[in-house]
Amino acid sequence: MKKLLKISAVLIGLMLIVAAGFLIYATRGLDRDIPLEGRGAAELEDGRYQGEYEGGRWSNKVEVVVENGEITDIIIIEDMLFTTAEFSQGIIENVLENQQTDTDVVTGSTVTSRAYLKAIENALDP
Repeated sequence: MKKLLKISAVLIGLMLIVAAGFLIYATRGLDRDIPLEGRGAAELEDGRYQGEYEGGRWSNKVEVVVENGEITDIIIIEDMLFTTAEFSQGIIENVLENQQTDTDVVTGSTVTSRAYLKAIENALDP
């Protein structure tokens, strides 16, 4: 019986360590106040511009295509966000429609949305 209690205590301890590690990983970089400036492409020459945002597990890298002073495409190069294609496409469509990074975020995914927008904004930084 004592052996069973020791094994149970060790297993519970290991589960607590794993849970604490997951909690630390899940909240690392969780900054809801990622500053956005509402940048657009009006002053940029035609070309491809890369930008990234480093924020723990919310890190990503994008390429923004600019033609005639407008953002015509946004390509995700690296995505540490583990998002669905629908989600990232929604953010991209919002930026393409508004032609700036000051756009709506996806409800319930504020940090993820702002991380994408900040990477796009960094690409557009002259």
